[in-house]
Amino acid sequence: MPRVTPAHGQEVRERIVGAALRVFGERGFHRATIQDVVRECGLSVGAIYTYFKGKEDLFLATCDLASGRGLGELATRLANGRTVADRLAIAVGFYFDSAEESAAGPGDADFLVQAWAQAEAEPAAREMLQRRRAQLVMAGTFLIEEGIARGELPRWMDAQATARAYIALLDGMLLVRAEEGTAFRRSEAENQAREILAP
Repeated sequence: MPRVTPAHGQEVRERIVGAALRVFGERGFHRATIQDVVRECGLSVGAIYTYFKGKEDLFLATCDLASGRGLGELATRLANGRTVADRLAIAVGFYFDSAEESAAGPGDADFLVQAWAQAEAEPAAREMLQRRRAQLVMAGTFLIEEGIARGELPRWMDAQATARAYIALLDGMLLVRAEEGTAFRRSEAENQAREILAP
């Protein structure tokens, strides 16, 4: 029997977690089954259990993916902005990019909506959401503090409180996206989000 390389094992694990992100996003934690994930990723039940103890373990891995992915990419993108307005536009675009499914992988918007619904009953969902929010608020606070220091935003602004409110606004837009479905206009939402902090 051929040995599985660590790189191949990581690739299979990521494939399973990506499929689980879509399944949990569509069906929710309680309605989703391991068999749904098997169908979505095209692997066997045995492959799932090689990497995960069960549905809850897979959900935790999915939470980690949804909460932690992309912060390095965001930092790289932000380096391309010269002004706070540029960086704010980049950050808002990144937020919506990571929410939507693309060739790069599944989006996390549907999963986040399901996680918010499960947060009271599922400690893992609540912990993931709190960790995600803390990371986003920290990044937003840094961006706003930089804008204040450069004179691009008013000195009276409380950077952390503004970042916290701004992330809540963006998360609210994900809920509107879930409500409106195909009627949701990302470009309008992005413009509205950028205008709020436009210097």
